[in-house]
Amino acid sequence: MPQGRTVIMHKVQEWTLMILKTLVVALLVAGVIPLLLGLLFELVIVAPLRVPLDQTPLFYPWQDWALGVLHAKIIAAITLMGPQWWLKTVIEQVYANGIRNIDLQFIIRKTGSSGHLSAAAVLCVCRVTPEMEILMQRRIYPFLLMVVSLIGILSFQIRQFKRLYEHIKNDKYLVGQRLVNYERKAGRATSVPPPNPVAE
Repeated sequence: MPQGRTVIMHKVQEWTLMILKTLVVALLVAGVIPLLLGLLFELVIVAPLRVPLDQTPLFYPWQDWALGVLHAKIIAAITLMGPQWWLKTVIEQVYANGIRNIDLQFIIRKTGSSGHLSAAAVLCVCRVTPEMEILMQRRIYPFLLMVVSLIGILSFQIRQFKRLYEHIKNDKYLVGQRLVNYERKAGRATSVPPPNPVAE
């Protein structure tokens, strides 16, 4: 109060902006992301297994949101316990900034930069039959999951083969260039024994 009305208005504006940013982030983290995760799980796993192609799947937003909350918690825990990668770096940066220094543009740009490919957008360009369109719309998400899993497995195997090749190459070409089973005996003197006296 002693600093004047201008400082008070500046503080009110600053706190209002911080509260609005916090509400937007809370809405995204607690509402939109779990809902999208639940819908993605429904489209990838549940709908292809449960609903035939001649029937329309029904989606229940509250059920998908609750399932998405569970998936979001599991993904966040695995991300924070796993190796260092971009998502872990973003989460740690947001946690380090805290609520007072929240950067809404950074959060949306880093976490929302990876979008999903929609089969309907691709099918608008191509002219296909309605049956084929339904088939592609229903099977595109399991197909993308299979492709991503296959790429992950192949990249892991390629890294393992490279590591094995380096290990074999080092074992083959480093023989004789390093001491094997060499341990220095502590306390033992390395004195040379005196030569035997020569008989005259």
